[in-house]
Amino acid sequence: MNNRTQAKSEKNWLNESARDLLALGSLPFFVLVLVRVFLLDNPAYFAKFLVSGFIFIIVCLILKADLYSGLGFITLFFTNLYYQDLKYLVFSLIIYILLIFSLFYLKESWKKILKGIVFGIICTLISYYAINLFIR
Repeated sequence: MNNRTQAKSEKNWLNESARDLLALGSLPFFVLVLVRVFLLDNPAYFAKFLVSGFIFIIVCLILKADLYSGLGFITLFFTNLYYQDLKYLVFSLIIYILLIFSLFYLKESWKKILKGIVFGIICTLISYYAINLFIR
């Protein structure tokens, strides 16, 4: 294999890996995790997760934030809330950081990425505390 073919192969591998990581912040993955949460029979936890995602998607559409960075954060937060395990926290943070690097690698606007993270955090906090007021 010559240098040009090898460089192209490495770039394809990086592009595919970056897109694979983005799937963890995608709407289908979010829905998959949401269905799993629904099966736990914990209405407060499910409501927090659902409301957070719903609010974020509306905000994302209106304010042009990055969907992957925001839904990825929401999934990161609520799955860690459920597992409450340091090893899982470290693992999921590494994956989330790789997701963010993938967005940069795939040339997503840094402003959209930052908006996605910030709005994801805000929607998570709003949902978490608002649902706690109504459901215990």
